[in-house]
Amino acid sequence: MNQPTKIPATATILIGGESKRFGSPKWQATINGRSILDRIWGTCNGFENRYVIGKEKPDSISYPFIKDELDIQAPINGLYTAFNNAKTDWILLLSCDLPLIDSKVFKKLWELRNENCDAVIPIANDKMQVTCGFYHKRILPTLDSEIQRENFSLFKLLEKLNTAYVKLGEDDRFLNMNTPEDHEAISDLFIS
Repeated sequence: MNQPTKIPATATILIGGESKRFGSPKWQATINGRSILDRIWGTCNGFENRYVIGKEKPDSISYPFIKDELDIQAPINGLYTAFNNAKTDWILLLSCDLPLIDSKVFKKLWELRNENCDAVIPIANDKMQVTCGFYHKRILPTLDSEIQRENFSLFKLLEKLNTAYVKLGEDDRFLNMNTPEDHEAISDLFIS
């Protein structure tokens, strides 16, 4: 039986957030007996390469890990670190805030990219999902420039890029987990 073709991109899973509202590292929380990180790592198995990116490698993580290269607290740090370590032109930037994300989303976004776009970003639940999108390495000079100016917003970065936005409407796969209440609501979806 033929193996499905892997997406020729690098999936990077961000775990460097402070999780202040959540109260503990989100990636360690469990849903239906599996940690968020394990769930997301498995969802990304269709990529040529996968890495976890964060401040310091936790002892409990056995996955390939890359330490954040900048001393700032923002997802743009993960994007910068990813580009400086990826061997592919495209990376998927993915936050562990989205425990219900699935590989169908990645395949759809990947299929909708073109040679002229710098980023492919889903819009779901009326929000731009900037930490669940594909970014091309050609944006590195713009990314460097924004960081030098201390502009750490991915939203503002996307305004300077040729970005393809993919409207996905209301979609439970993009339920964002920022608080213990969010975790409980998402966990309840597996019980009902």
